[in-house]
Amino acid sequence: MLRTMSRVAMDYTAFLSKTARARKPSALRELFDGIGIDETYVLMAGGLPNPKVFPITDMSITFGDGTVSKISQNDLMEGLQYGITTGHPEILQFIKDITKRLHDPPRMGDPSHPGATEVLLTSGSNDGIYKSVEILLGEGDVVLTEEYVYPNLVAVTQPIGCDVKAIRMDKDGIIPECLAAELSKWPKPVDGKPSLGRLKALYCVPNGDNPTGVRYTNERKREIYRLAQEYNFIIIEDDAYFYLEEKPFNESFLSMDVDGRVIRLETFSKTIAPGLRLGFALAPKPFFNQLRYVSQASTQGSSNVSQMLVRELFRKWGVDGYIKHCEEVNNFYSKRRIVCERIARKHLNGMAEWESPTGGMFLWMKFKGVTDTLKLVMERLLKRKVLIVTGAAFSADVTRPTPYVRISYSKVSEEDMEKGFAIIAEELRALQNEQN
Repeated sequence: MLRTMSRVAMDYTAFLSKTARARKPSALRELFDGIGIDETYVLMAGGLPNPKVFPITDMSITFGDGTVSKISQNDLMEGLQYGITTGHPEILQFIKDITKRLHDPPRMGDPSHPGATEVLLTSGSNDGIYKSVEILLGEGDVVLTEEYVYPNLVAVTQPIGCDVKAIRMDKDGIIPECLAAELSKWPKPVDGKPSLGRLKALYCVPNGDNPTGVRYTNERKREIYRLAQEYNFIIIEDDAYFYLEEKPFNESFLSMDVDGRVIRLETFSKTIAPGLRLGFALAPKPFFNQLRYVSQASTQGSSNVSQMLVRELFRKWGVDGYIKHCEEVNNFYSKRRIVCERIARKHLNGMAEWESPTGGMFLWMKFKGVTDTLKLVMERLLKRKVLIVTGAAFSADVTRPTPYVRISYSKVSEEDMEKGFAIIAEELRALQNEQN
């Protein structure tokens, strides 16, 4: 794995938002999180409910292979109680182990580096996005994004007055020349601080991009990381679809992060179950601490019951077993993608075009002869009970006309795919005839 040379000493404080700089750790949560409480302590501090009043006294899990695991009484009581803000140590260690194997971050396990990579659990990837934005961005700050971006990023940044600047992309991700052209408008940073104190971060979904399905190449990532070094901004790498990509996996931004400038967000929603609301963030230690402080004041950590269930899975699987499970998930979605594209070609031949994705859950289609898909999606198709998403939903400027739509193949049956694409073709043909 090619390592980029470290070029700057990061001034992490300069990247923090006004809110983050003002935030202090919770005295109660710091006490609870930091001591490592066990049965030898006389617990007269925290407001922990007494387990004797918990109405759940027994729990077991039936796995996909039919085996049953009974939750021990100690684990059950721990799972029903308040937990450590950053997450259960056993899960955190599992994440570190699998991250080391698949990404080998240069700053993980390097406590001497001020940007050493640390991990904490989140309530899903969206929780990680929200908290990352809160610690970094404020009114007037700039975040760079892909041309079409996951809408929750815009939903979080726009209300606080953050300037979202979209950068053109192609089938390999953000185009470095377009990124460099935007960056050239900013002065080169000095002393490890953001450019003019405002250009803070770049947000991207580098695998199975939502919505475009794009997968960043290694070369593209290295060039973007080099520009991040040159102009000194943070990379928020939202990699929710990492395990759904074709092998071999590409390098992550985290794997090349010699400076300590990457916040990587992952989730168990796509590989285990979204209802668990469980994900994690890997971040340089100063940002990790700020994420922890936000969690102390808000969620107080992820669901302990969800952690208990995932912990049982990890104990059964180990790292090798989890990777094997993810390969099975990958194969499942790969087969659905093949079916979806076959049916799409059958019904939309000559009317639509798209790049065949190598992972993720979506087809990003361009309808020919249509300048704006909004009315097609929100009026014609909705009236006929076919739900797809207009490309405008993924633009920082939702009023911008776009010929694109996002179609998901993750859950819809083959029968409904046939029905849905047939209706899309009928309505698209009618619209094209009206416009000609």
